[in-house]
Amino acid sequence: MYRGTGPDGVARPNSSGITVIIIGLGYAGAVAAVECHRKGHKVIVFEQAPEIKALGDVIGITGNAAQIISKWGEGEVHERIEPFLSDYARMNIYNTKGERLWSHTMLGYSAGSGYAANRGDLAVIFYSHVRELGIEVHLGKRVTEYFEDKAEAGVVVDGKRYSADCVLACDGVHSKARGFIIGQSDSPHSTGYAIYRAWFNGENAAQDPDLAWLVEGPHDKMETYIGPDVHCIIGTGRGCKDIVWTCTHKDTYDIAESWSFPGKIEDALKVVEGWDPKVAKVISKTPPGQLIDYKLLWRDPLPGWVSKYGRMMLVGDSAHPFLPTSGQGAGQAVEDGATVAICLELAGKNRISLGLRTSEKIRYARATLAQRIGIETRDAWHKTDWDAVKKNPKLLEMPRPDWLFGHDPQEYAYEEFETAAHAVETGCEYIPRNIPPPGQTHRTGDFSGKKLKAWKKSMLRARL
Repeated sequence: MYRGTGPDGVARPNSSGITVIIIGLGYAGAVAAVECHRKGHKVIVFEQAPEIKALGDVIGITGNAAQIISKWGEGEVHERIEPFLSDYARMNIYNTKGERLWSHTMLGYSAGSGYAANRGDLAVIFYSHVRELGIEVHLGKRVTEYFEDKAEAGVVVDGKRYSADCVLACDGVHSKARGFIIGQSDSPHSTGYAIYRAWFNGENAAQDPDLAWLVEGPHDKMETYIGPDVHCIIGTGRGCKDIVWTCTHKDTYDIAESWSFPGKIEDALKVVEGWDPKVAKVISKTPPGQLIDYKLLWRDPLPGWVSKYGRMMLVGDSAHPFLPTSGQGAGQAVEDGATVAICLELAGKNRISLGLRTSEKIRYARATLAQRIGIETRDAWHKTDWDAVKKNPKLLEMPRPDWLFGHDPQEYAYEEFETAAHAVETGCEYIPRNIPPPGQTHRTGDFSGKKLKAWKKSMLRARL
């Protein structure tokens, strides 16, 4: 028997007496807002963008996180998402000549085991649900100051002070709250790479000889090509209705310049010059205005995510930015939001600091280890040891370890709260169970999908 509402439970609105201010309405902010509302907390959101738009390319929310979203609105949000999902059966990995080196299943991402969709479409669906719940949202509002003491935390917006029991900073890799929380200036820096991103309508692709191969067969495709310090992924989305491609390449712009700007097709074509002609042909079909060049930024890992008085916390990319090669950036942001909502519920209004610090204790090692996978995969694709790959091509695989994909973060938070809270209060060592045990590598133990039955049962319960 769980304390609180339990993994599938929903509390009465505002029943906890806790008020939470959330900064940012990306994936981390939207999930934190919904999950805090579901656990009975009053939520106030500030987002600097004037509107939430359906923009972007593909994003993957793996099964460990998708199971959380599937419960929203008694399953109605999941049903809204389904038409937008891409159904990736396999990822094929090639060299620049187009020779296939390795192939692996996409279980955990594919429809029925996760959410892979256009990031803008999902963002709009999430935002719509936030609004449906009656959560207070302020768009086009930039936070100019943060404050906290032992009794409260808050922000200043348009010269007005807003106070709450705690503040969750979900404002991404460019987080302004991060400097306040860690007590020093901390700017993002370049990883040395940028990524071209494109997503465009492909409903007529079957009639185009340069694109027809992409839309053949019953499943969406994800074809990965690796070359010297560059990799490109070409595929489809929404059941082959859309064409999507990305290309991670060396960044040629200074960090002071824009971190995201329109990409040039001719520049992207230079990156893949001499490769399998299929790649250049897909890139050349990108309509004007549908390509961006996005600087991949990094923040050095922090020793902690919670502020001095324990009433402010970094969530999602503001705490732990991920590289695209991790496949877990959105998923770990979702886990953050669900976990902090539960920890606040179990700690209660009089122990806000304990709630945030316990959430950090539960999440820190897991998110840090998941980050490492993205760095290792990028290096495997960009600095390939071809002799090692010849002996073991599985080295090129995008890992899908069961400890990561098969995890239920909500169940774990309820089960682990008392142990983690005790470690916070006493200073004793906390040994997390949501990472591989000692002696087991973090990259092995492929996700089997066995735990998906539990996810599907919870979806069914939500719809009844």
